Amino acid sequence: MASILPTSLDFSNENEKLDFESVRAVVTLINQHIHSIFEDTQAWKSLYSRCTSKLKIQTQEFFEFSEYSVLSNLYWGIESIEEAFQTKCEEQKTSRLHNSEKLLQDPASLDENGMTLGFPNSYLVCCSYFYLSIVEKLRKNEWQAAMHILQALLVSPRLVHTEFAPGVCQNLFLFCIRHEYDKPLASRRMNVVSFMDFDNDEVDDDAMRWIARKYKPWLMYYQIMSSGEITSADDQSRHIVNGGTEPQISCENRHGLRTHNNLVKVHPLIDNVEKESMFQIHKQMAEYSDHSFFTGTAVSSNIKSLKDILKESQSDTYSCNSSSVDECFPKDYEEDSVSSLKNNSNAEDEPTEIFDQMLQAPSNSKPVTTVANLRASRHHVYREATEVKVNKGFSRRFTSSFCDVDNYVEDEEKLHLHNYISSMTLKRCSSRIKKSSSFQPTLPDDCLQPEGSFQVEQLGLFQKMISKLCFTEQLENWEEDCTVEIKTIYKLLNNKSGLKYSILKDVILDQLLMDISTSKEEQVVRTSVSILSTIVSENKSVVEDIKRKGLHLYDLATALKRNVHEAVILIYLINPSPAEIKTLELLPCLVEVVCTSQSYKVGVRSLLLTPPAASLMIIEVLVTAFDYETNNMHVAAISSRRVLSRLLHVPRQNNLEEFISLASILVKCMRFDGQCRKYILESSPVAPFVSLLWSNQKRATLVALEFFHELLRMPRSSAINLLQQIQNEGSINSMCALLLLIQNSDPDYKLLAANLLLQLEILEDGSAKCIYREQAVDALLESLKCEENTITQSLSAFILTNLGGTYSWTGESYTAAWLVKKSGLTSLHHKNLIRNCDFLDQSLQDTGIDAWCSKIALRILNFGTSVFHALEKGLKSKSKGVSRDCLTAIAWLGCEVAKGPKELKNAACEILLNTIEQYVHPGFDLEERLLACLCIYNYTSGRGMKKIINLSEGVRESLRRLSNVTWMAEELLKVADYFQPNKWRISCVHRHILEAEHKCSGAVTALIYYKGQLYSGYADGSIKVWNIKGQIATLVEDIKEHKKAVTCFSLYEPGNCLLSGSADKTIKIWQMVQRKLECIEVIPTKESIRSIDSWGELIFATTQSHKMKVFDDSRKVRDIFNSKRVKCIRVAQGKVYVGCMDSSIQELAITNSRQQEIKAPSKSWMQNKPINSVAIYKDCLYSASLVLEGSNIKDWRKNSRPQISVVPEKGASILAMEVVEDFIYLNCSTSMSSLQIWLRGAQHKVGRLSAGSKITSLLSANDMILCGTETGLIKGWIPL
Repeated sequence: MASILPTSLDFSNENEKLDFESVRAVVTLINQHIHSIFEDTQAWKSLYSRCTSKLKIQTQEFFEFSEYSVLSNLYWGIESIEEAFQTKCEEQKTSRLHNSEKLLQDPASLDENGMTLGFPNSYLVCCSYFYLSIVEKLRKNEWQAAMHILQALLVSPRLVHTEFAPGVCQNLFLFCIRHEYDKPLASRRMNVVSFMDFDNDEVDDDAMRWIARKYKPWLMYYQIMSSGEITSADDQSRHIVNGGTEPQISCENRHGLRTHNNLVKVHPLIDNVEKESMFQIHKQMAEYSDHSFFTGTAVSSNIKSLKDILKESQSDTYSCNSSSVDECFPKDYEEDSVSSLKNNSNAEDEPTEIFDQMLQAPSNSKPVTTVANLRASRHHVYREATEVKVNKGFSRRFTSSFCDVDNYVEDEEKLHLHNYISSMTLKRCSSRIKKSSSFQPTLPDDCLQPEGSFQVEQLGLFQKMISKLCFTEQLENWEEDCTVEIKTIYKLLNNKSGLKYSILKDVILDQLLMDISTSKEEQVVRTSVSILSTIVSENKSVVEDIKRKGLHLYDLATALKRNVHEAVILIYLINPSPAEIKTLELLPCLVEVVCTSQSYKVGVRSLLLTPPAASLMIIEVLVTAFDYETNNMHVAAISSRRVLSRLLHVPRQNNLEEFISLASILVKCMRFDGQCRKYILESSPVAPFVSLLWSNQKRATLVALEFFHELLRMPRSSAINLLQQIQNEGSINSMCALLLLIQNSDPDYKLLAANLLLQLEILEDGSAKCIYREQAVDALLESLKCEENTITQSLSAFILTNLGGTYSWTGESYTAAWLVKKSGLTSLHHKNLIRNCDFLDQSLQDTGIDAWCSKIALRILNFGTSVFHALEKGLKSKSKGVSRDCLTAIAWLGCEVAKGPKELKNAACEILLNTIEQYVHPGFDLEERLLACLCIYNYTSGRGMKKIINLSEGVRESLRRLSNVTWMAEELLKVADYFQPNKWRISCVHRHILEAEHKCSGAVTALIYYKGQLYSGYADGSIKVWNIKGQIATLVEDIKEHKKAVTCFSLYEPGNCLLSGSADKTIKIWQMVQRKLECIEVIPTKESIRSIDSWGELIFATTQSHKMKVFDDSRKVRDIFNSKRVKCIRVAQGKVYVGCMDSSIQELAITNSRQQEIKAPSKSWMQNKPINSVAIYKDCLYSASLVLEGSNIKDWRKNSRPQISVVPEKGASILAMEVVEDFIYLNCSTSMSSLQIWLRGAQHKVGRLSAGSKITSLLSANDMILCGTETGLIKGWIPL
């Protein structure tokens, strides 16, 4: 259609006041257009389909969750409107509209200049405001619906014209044209010179924005200033009050109203009661203000008029910086405002002296600029009431606090107080724009003289505080003494009752909260946080006020991330939940605060907390309040030496809470990384943690017990030094405190107290402190016998196990390893059958262990047979851990029992021996078998040796099998045979005890035990680590660094490492680092590796071409036995035994490199018979080819006839062989999926073990035979 468009528009003067009728006409026009959209079902559905289809988010590899949330909220906000259309239930309709409004607020708050997941923000914001107008229209709130449409036009007129409401731009434009033509020529805003066609597909963005900017503030104005009822723009009979010029808005219909500033978040309005309360205040203020401002009273102020405030809703900055009333209030606007805003009151009836008093400062102050401007105050309050958020303007929190007063405020004193606060706050807004302002407000005398509540000097202090508080410029230079002042003032106000004091307290909090959430000046935020922290520290009830006023943890977290370290104090004082703290992701900032603790200087001396101390206590929450994995994730971030060194210096002297938090954190760190323990011992003072034991606070004592329990898990000599430090801090006090804890604590902590008390008592005179020892030992033994509480029983057994032993620096118990070493374990292969133990660790060389063990064993053995009865019950426990720990405790006590009286030894044998001997049998861990052997040896030593005759035949056989491992087993057998010679009967029955399978890696090509765990190599080059517990194998690690099959394993003594050879022409050296296997060296070779072994630093290997290589410590390689083709090797007793392809066996002395042939090659005219396997058992050498041959090594050197010569199957070649005490296990070419069992002494086959598929690897360990198959299956058996 054709229309009239002016050639030019004059935007220079937007101060013209619009009458109510023209504004109402715009509202009617917009709402008619919205209604027409409702009526046209097809157009509505098309619009709905177009918007929702655009918002379908394409799958993206990476996206911000917050951006996804914005689009999701817009999508579901539109969906909720559609559901509201469909429903007929009014209650459901209201609920869905309310939900839609909340969802649409999020996209409406976007910055229109950005992008969100590929969508222009201008589209998302415009769409949000359009649908918000639909929500308000459905609520019959037509004025607010029009407000949202105008806001959408401000964002993007073109989108409104093309996407959402094509006709509204055209109608508004035509309306404005007609409105201008109706005016006198001199007052027209648009100069109509010529016209052009206005096409439906085109829109002038500048023109439409000008229209929106013109009408939106006045629409907002009439909403605010009206007190009647506006329910429909068509119902004209309800709109006219006071001569038909003012619209009225009823409180009932104001619940859903919202106004929005461009690029500012949408906030909910205050409720009806609060609005009514503010309206009554407005009426009373107007009665006082009209006379003052419009009867010639001279006023000079930087405070802006309502018109200016309304104008500022169009931008983010203030438009009025003038210092005079005349500049901010045009004459025509003053006259209109006076006539329209008076509430039927006679201004002349009100005394002007009230305001004259407010313009006067106290007698001791200098003359200052006027601070009272009630009209501006009134406008400002109402601007906040409708949520027109002006950047850095009056805080919404202050308005909400003001709305808590009674609906009708009649007290003149309260009114003056409101005037002062409002004026001062508005002045603050202006002063932020005009930095040259020297405004210094003074409080009216009327407001601070209620029945003599404050003294004159307090008034002066208050004025100083409130003046500084309201000016950001002065906050930047805040003096330390002012914090003391504000704390004093707030305390005085807190002790007073009455409205004025509540408001003043709210003013203080509101201004501080506004600075924290809105200020961009770091120093302003820092000072505000410090002041607020001081107030909260003195009065914890303020926390609830702060939360009610809307301070978000996010604001404090943002401040903290901006290096405002004081914010962490406030976060701690607010006491958020652990989940909230975790959500804020503060840990890096907290660590940074802690790490700057030594250089940090507290800016305010009166703070009860320092930022590092608050950080420390929040870190405690992060490492203790969640599940195991989450806690450890947080602990990992603080367990470095750098952070620990700072943490140790954070707590202040005699500050109990801070040391409690530090102790809790250190406990977690020591459990996560045992290496922390040594640094903590060296760097941390003991005295503060000892004082925690003496505390009357339960939490302090419990944390102290945990701390010392973890810290004492160190090598024995270092632990003794620590105990002496604790003793020096006050032995009697500590022991008395521990005794009380034993008597009054929960079971677990009772045991921790008993453990520490017993160790401290060892350092004292044994006879003088018997009461301590009795209580501690009784607590441990009673808990050990308590099978109902398995956790307590386990802890008691663990403590008893290690009381007489030692630990490594990582906190690992080394008591069993120390005892196993005493039993005579020397073989590297046997040592690697022991779990979690490094026999090269210096902790095992500690000379103080034996003396300590003897002392504490004597103290415990004084309790007689009750100790053995408790240990026997623990041995029979269903928990394997408890029984193993009790066996260890019996073993170290046995070291002293062997030296003790005969009666005690006999009693111990009677009670314990029958239970202990079961642990000698195959099937138990080698560690348990050796401990049992040690116990039998100690408890039957001397005259008690006759007790061995009571050992069963099965126990004797098990000891015989152990004789190859420990000399003690051999000694016990000799004694048993002396007293009662035995005719050995060997059981050939084998029991299947283990099965582990991994089908995805091919054949199991190599097997070995390393660090107590089973390692398997596979055809695909992977290495898998299995944890074997009883008959259960658990895969704990899967490593793939070889490119081809892992063909062999061997142990490497330097560094207790593992060697792996592969078909990829490399040898890798592995080491255990924090219980993870890591490759520390790669040795390249020219050929694939078939087998590997080592001696000292030398590595021996055979290659695919049957060559033998030796690598020295510098990794230089040389060939040996060049004239022979080598098939297999075995290193033992300083010699290398080499099986060759020509059936000969060569011997190489490693020390002098002497070579000797101990078995000549075969002279048969038949095919060559290569030596496929060589085995060494005790002093015998066994070789396997077509024939199994075995003899003493000396006899081999003499070329004597072999003592054993067996042909397993005619024409079959022996592919692999393992020898275990009584048996020889053979894998032959004719039955590759099974193992033949041969008696080593009788030389005949006694059985067969089926693996189910072709056997590709073989290993014997701890009387167990294991084989790997081509299907990836590992099987294991033990002889009964």
